[in-house]
Formats: sequence, structure tokens, C-alpha cells
Amino acid sequence: MNSLMMAMAGVFACVSGAIVLHHTSYLRSARQAADCADTQCSSRGADYQPAGMGILTPVVMSLFVFVLGLGIYSQTGRFNDWNQGKLDDNIDYLVAADITKGRQAVEHDPQNEIALLNLAQSYAAGGMYKDAVDTLDKLLAFKGEDAELLGMKATAMYYRDDRAIAPETGIVIARALALYPQELQTRLLLATDAYLNGQYAKAIGHWEILLENQTQAFNRDAINNAILKAQSKLNPQG
Repeated sequence: MNSLMMAMAGVFACVSGAIVLHHTSYLRSARQAADCADTQCSSRGADYQPAGMGILTPVVMSLFVFVLGLGIYSQTGRFNDWNQGKLDDNIDYLVAADITKGRQAVEHDPQNEIALLNLAQSYAAGGMYKDAVDTLDKLLAFKGEDAELLGMKATAMYYRDDRAIAPETGIVIARALALYPQELQTRLLLATDAYLNGQYAKAIGHWEILLENQTQAFNRDAINNAILKAQSKLNPQG
């Protein structure tokens, strides 16, 4: 939120400065024109300013710009949250709509497995990983151990913890792989984490295991390209 305040202050300062400079230039031009064209104006002294064009004008104009900006932001932005120093969890409107719809569906039928799955996926799409983990826990309680759901949960836990595989996440990963060693989300998670940490051979190993998966649909060309890219990291000289 500090960046927002700084940005608003910077814009206001630039606009106000431009108004003052323009106004000063206008007054100078007006005085010169008056001195040259009107002998009565020249007799009033060098400090003559046209009526209503004193320093009050740029001040009023600057205040108008500032108030107008605040008014527009308060109507189109999230002014109250910013003013109270709250975290702005603003996400894509379509994802937010899916989350709202999913919550309503779960409230209407708390044991609806499809509604819970859709809500968990919407939470993850919106970056609300803690809520995604909580929702998947409820779904697992109803459905029991499921490799795909455990893989989704492990992935949400990973991003919830700022891209780190915590011990509890490792347990969930182990549970998923015990049920299905080629599980899509789990292998993608392990490969991604290994690649980001420079463990390219390890990442390749996870991707190669994933290619053995014949039950879940995924883009095999993308996985093969990822393997080639990791191999180029291992052997930069080709």
C-alpha cells in the first residue's frame, strides 16, 4: 500500500507542478502583453496581475485534481481497504466470481464432492492456497485417500509456503506417490522444485517418471521440451 500512496503523491506533485508552471508562464505573458498594449496597465506597476489570476488559481486547480483522483479511486478501487491498511487480496474478477459461486454451492451442500473440488481449484487459481488446502482436507475426509487429490493438496501447500517443501508437505507427497508413483500433480511439483533449485538431473528424473503416466491427461510435448531444456542446463556445451 505504501507504493500506492507514493504513486498517488508523485502523480499529484507532477500535475500540480505542471499547473503552477503553466500558470506562472501565463501570468508573465499576460503582464508583457498588458505592458505593451495598454498604457493604463503599465501605469499600475510591474506587479500587476489580471483579476482572479493570483496564486489562488493553481492551488484551487491542484486541489481539484487531488479531490477528483480520490473520488474516482474511492468509486472504482478499494479505498476503504487501503485506508485501513488491510492486505489487498484483489484477484481476477472471473476467478473471484468462481470462488463466490463455489462457496455458495458448498454452503448449500457441504458434502458435495464436486462442489468442494471446484472450490479448491478456484481457490488455487486465485492464489488462496491456504483455503485450497483446507477445502481439499474436507474433500479427502469424505472421499478417502486419493492420489490426485493428495497431489493437488501438496501443490497448494508448496505455494502456500512460498515455494518450499515443508516436512508436512513431504508427508502428503509420500502418501500420493504410494498410491500412484506417476501421479501428475505430485511429479510436476517435484520436478518444478528441483529445477528451480538447480537440480536438473533430479527434475529430469521426475519428468521421465511422469511420462509413464497413462491415466491422467497432460501435455507430453511440454514435458519433453522441459527435459530438453534441463539437459541443456546440465550440458551447456551441447
